[in-house]
Amino acid sequence: MARKTKAEAEATRESLLDAAESVFMEKGVARASLEEIARTAGVTRGAVYWHFRNKQDILDAMLERVRAPLGEMLDEAAISQDSLTNLKHLCVIALSKLAEDEQYFRVYYILFHRNESDQALNKHRELAEEGIAFVTDIFRSPENAKKLRPGLSPELAGYLVHTQMLGLFFDWLAKPERLPLAEVAPILVETVFSGLLGEPEA
Repeated sequence: MARKTKAEAEATRESLLDAAESVFMEKGVARASLEEIARTAGVTRGAVYWHFRNKQDILDAMLERVRAPLGEMLDEAAISQDSLTNLKHLCVIALSKLAEDEQYFRVYYILFHRNESDQALNKHRELAEEGIAFVTDIFRSPENAKKLRPGLSPELAGYLVHTQMLGLFFDWLAKPERLPLAEVAPILVETVFSGLLGEPEA
Protein backbone atom coordinates (compact mmCIF):
# COMPACT_ATOMS: atom_id res chain seq x y z
CA MET A 1 0.00 0.00 0.00
CA ALA A 2 2.82 2.40 0.88
CA ARG A 3 4.47 1.78 -2.46
CA LYS A 4 1.19 2.52 -4.26
CA THR A 5 0.73 5.69 -2.24
CA LYS A 6 4.21 6.85 -3.18
CA ALA A 7 3.53 6.11 -6.85
CA GLU A 8 0.25 8.01 -6.69
CA ALA A 9 1.96 10.98 -5.05
CA GLU A 10 4.58 11.03 -7.80
CA ALA A 11 1.85 10.85 -10.44
CA THR A 12 0.08 13.80 -8.81
CA ARG A 13 3.33 15.78 -8.75
CA GLU A 14 3.91 15.11 -12.46
CA SER A 15 0.33 16.08 -13.22
CA LEU A 16 0.80 19.36 -11.35
CA LEU A 17 3.97 20.13 -13.32
CA ASP A 18 2.16 19.39 -16.58
CA ALA A 19 -0.68 21.66 -15.50
CA ALA A 20 1.74 24.42 -14.49
CA GLU A 21 3.40 24.30 -17.91
CA SER A 22 0.02 24.75 -19.54
CA VAL A 23 -1.09 27.60 -17.27
CA PHE A 24 2.27 29.39 -17.38
CA MET A 25 2.31 29.18 -21.19
CA GLU A 26 -1.16 30.68 -21.39
CA LYS A 27 -0.99 33.36 -18.70
CA GLY A 28 2.64 33.82 -17.79
CA VAL A 29 4.12 33.07 -14.38
CA ALA A 30 3.05 36.31 -12.68
CA ARG A 31 -0.65 36.07 -13.60
CA ALA A 32 -0.93 32.34 -12.94
CA SER A 33 -2.34 31.17 -9.62
CA LEU A 34 -1.79 28.00 -7.65
CA GLU A 35 -5.56 27.53 -7.56
CA GLU A 36 -5.73 27.51 -11.36
CA ILE A 37 -2.84 25.05 -11.57
CA ALA A 38 -4.66 22.76 -9.12
CA ARG A 39 -7.90 23.06 -11.08
CA THR A 40 -6.13 22.28 -14.36
CA ALA A 41 -4.52 19.21 -12.77
CA GLY A 42 -7.86 18.10 -11.31
CA VAL A 43 -6.67 18.22 -7.69
CA THR A 44 -7.24 20.41 -4.65
CA ARG A 45 -5.11 23.43 -3.81
CA GLY A 46 -3.96 21.52 -0.74
CA ALA A 47 -2.42 18.93 -3.04
CA VAL A 48 -0.35 21.69 -4.64
CA TYR A 49 1.01 22.75 -1.25
CA TRP A 50 1.77 19.14 -0.38
CA HIS A 51 4.30 19.05 -3.21
CA PHE A 52 5.35 22.70 -3.67
CA ARG A 53 5.68 25.73 -1.42
CA ASN A 54 5.02 28.31 -4.14
CA LYS A 55 5.39 29.10 -7.85
CA GLN A 56 9.16 29.34 -7.49
CA ASP A 57 9.23 25.71 -6.32
CA ILE A 58 7.11 24.71 -9.30
CA LEU A 59 9.32 26.60 -11.74
CA ASP A 60 12.43 24.98 -10.23
CA ALA A 61 10.90 21.52 -10.59
CA MET A 62 9.82 22.20 -14.17
CA LEU A 63 13.35 23.20 -15.11
CA GLU A 64 14.92 20.28 -13.27
CA ARG A 65 12.63 17.88 -15.07
CA VAL A 66 13.84 18.97 -18.52
CA ARG A 67 17.46 19.57 -17.53
CA ALA A 68 17.99 16.27 -15.69
CA PRO A 69 18.76 14.20 -18.82
CA LEU A 70 21.63 16.58 -19.66
CA GLY A 71 22.98 16.72 -16.12
CA GLU A 72 25.06 13.56 -16.30
CA MET A 73 26.45 14.61 -19.69
CA LEU A 74 27.45 17.99 -18.24
CA ASP A 75 29.32 16.29 -15.41
CA GLU A 76 31.11 14.00 -17.84
CA ALA A 77 32.00 16.90 -20.14
CA ALA A 78 33.66 18.78 -17.30
CA ILE A 79 35.99 15.94 -16.31
CA SER A 80 36.70 14.27 -19.65
CA GLN A 81 40.10 14.50 -21.31
CA ASP A 82 38.58 16.28 -24.30
CA SER A 83 36.28 18.57 -22.34
CA LEU A 84 36.28 21.30 -25.00
CA THR A 85 34.99 18.98 -27.72
CA ASN A 86 32.40 17.60 -25.32
CA LEU A 87 31.31 21.11 -24.40
CA LYS A 88 30.75 21.93 -28.08
CA HIS A 89 28.81 18.70 -28.48
CA LEU A 90 26.61 19.59 -25.49
CA CYS A 91 25.87 23.01 -26.96
CA VAL A 92 24.70 21.34 -30.18
CA ILE A 93 22.56 18.88 -28.21
CA ALA A 94 20.96 21.70 -26.20
CA LEU A 95 20.00 23.66 -29.33
CA SER A 96 18.72 20.55 -31.09
CA LYS A 97 16.69 19.57 -28.02
CA LEU A 98 15.14 23.03 -27.95
CA ALA A 99 13.93 22.53 -31.51
CA GLU A 100 12.85 18.90 -31.23
CA ASP A 101 11.62 18.35 -27.64
CA GLU A 102 8.23 20.00 -27.08
CA GLN A 103 8.48 19.98 -23.29
CA TYR A 104 11.99 21.43 -23.35
CA PHE A 105 10.70 24.14 -25.70
CA ARG A 106 7.74 24.99 -23.45
CA VAL A 107 9.75 25.26 -20.24
CA TYR A 108 12.40 27.52 -21.76
CA TYR A 109 9.76 29.58 -23.54
CA ILE A 110 8.14 30.15 -20.16
CA LEU A 111 11.48 31.08 -18.60
CA PHE A 112 12.49 33.55 -21.32
CA HIS A 113 9.20 34.90 -22.65
CA ARG A 114 6.52 34.37 -19.99
CA ASN A 115 8.67 35.41 -17.05
CA GLU A 116 7.11 38.58 -15.73
CA SER A 117 7.42 37.35 -12.14
CA ASP A 118 10.31 38.03 -9.79
CA GLN A 119 10.56 34.27 -9.24
CA ALA A 120 11.20 33.57 -12.91
CA LEU A 121 13.63 36.46 -13.30
CA ASN A 122 15.56 35.31 -10.24
CA LYS A 123 15.71 31.80 -11.67
CA HIS A 124 16.99 33.20 -14.94
CA ARG A 125 19.82 35.00 -13.13
CA GLU A 126 20.65 31.92 -11.06
CA LEU A 127 20.90 29.73 -14.17
CA ALA A 128 23.05 32.35 -15.89
CA GLU A 129 25.56 32.38 -13.03
CA GLU A 130 25.68 28.58 -12.96
CA GLY A 131 26.15 28.39 -16.73
CA ILE A 132 28.95 30.95 -16.85
CA ALA A 133 30.77 29.29 -13.94
CA PHE A 134 30.48 25.83 -15.50
CA VAL A 135 31.85 26.89 -18.90
CA THR A 136 34.56 29.07 -17.34
CA ASP A 137 35.82 26.11 -15.29
CA ILE A 138 36.23 24.08 -18.48
CA PHE A 139 38.24 26.87 -20.12
CA ARG A 140 40.39 27.22 -16.97
CA SER A 141 41.96 23.79 -17.43
CA PRO A 142 45.59 24.30 -18.55
CA GLU A 143 45.07 22.32 -21.76
CA ASN A 144 42.04 24.39 -22.78
CA ALA A 145 43.33 27.76 -21.58
CA LYS A 146 46.35 27.55 -23.88
CA LYS A 147 44.04 27.05 -26.87
CA LEU A 148 42.27 30.36 -26.32
CA ARG A 149 42.84 33.34 -28.56
CA PRO A 150 45.69 35.51 -27.20
CA GLY A 151 44.37 37.98 -24.64
CA LEU A 152 41.15 36.05 -24.06
CA SER A 153 40.85 34.84 -20.47
CA PRO A 154 38.89 31.73 -19.43
CA GLU A 155 36.44 34.07 -17.67
CA LEU A 156 35.76 36.04 -20.86
CA ALA A 157 35.54 32.84 -22.91
CA GLY A 158 32.99 31.39 -20.48
CA TYR A 159 30.97 34.59 -20.57
CA LEU A 160 30.99 34.70 -24.38
CA VAL A 161 29.88 31.08 -24.81
CA HIS A 162 27.08 31.56 -22.30
CA THR A 163 25.80 34.81 -23.82
CA GLN A 164 25.93 33.41 -27.35
CA MET A 165 23.90 30.36 -26.33
CA LEU A 166 21.53 32.54 -24.30
CA GLY A 167 20.98 34.78 -27.31
CA LEU A 168 20.26 31.81 -29.57
CA PHE A 169 17.78 30.38 -27.08
CA PHE A 170 16.02 33.70 -26.48
CA ASP A 171 15.78 34.82 -30.10
CA TRP A 172 14.82 31.45 -31.61
CA LEU A 173 12.12 30.84 -29.00
CA ALA A 174 10.54 34.18 -29.93
CA LYS A 175 10.40 33.20 -33.63
CA PRO A 176 11.04 29.47 -34.21
CA GLU A 177 10.21 29.75 -37.90
CA ARG A 178 13.26 31.97 -38.39
CA LEU A 179 15.56 29.01 -39.00
CA PRO A 180 15.76 25.20 -38.69
CA LEU A 181 17.66 25.27 -35.42
CA ALA A 182 18.45 21.56 -35.11
CA GLU A 183 19.82 21.50 -38.66
CA VAL A 184 22.08 24.55 -38.29
CA ALA A 185 23.10 23.98 -34.64
CA PRO A 186 26.46 22.33 -35.50
CA ILE A 187 27.69 25.19 -37.69
CA LEU A 188 26.44 27.83 -35.26
CA VAL A 189 28.27 26.24 -32.35
CA GLU A 190 31.43 25.58 -34.36
CA THR A 191 31.51 29.24 -35.44
CA VAL A 192 31.10 30.46 -31.86
CA PHE A 193 33.98 28.31 -30.63
CA SER A 194 36.26 29.08 -33.57
CA GLY A 195 36.09 32.73 -32.62
CA LEU A 196 37.39 31.91 -29.14
CA LEU A 197 40.35 29.79 -30.15
CA GLY A 198 43.70 30.89 -31.48
CA GLU A 199 45.29 29.58 -34.63
CA PRO A 200 46.45 25.96 -34.24
CA GLU A 201 50.18 25.59 -33.99
CA ALA A 202 51.90 24.59 -37.25
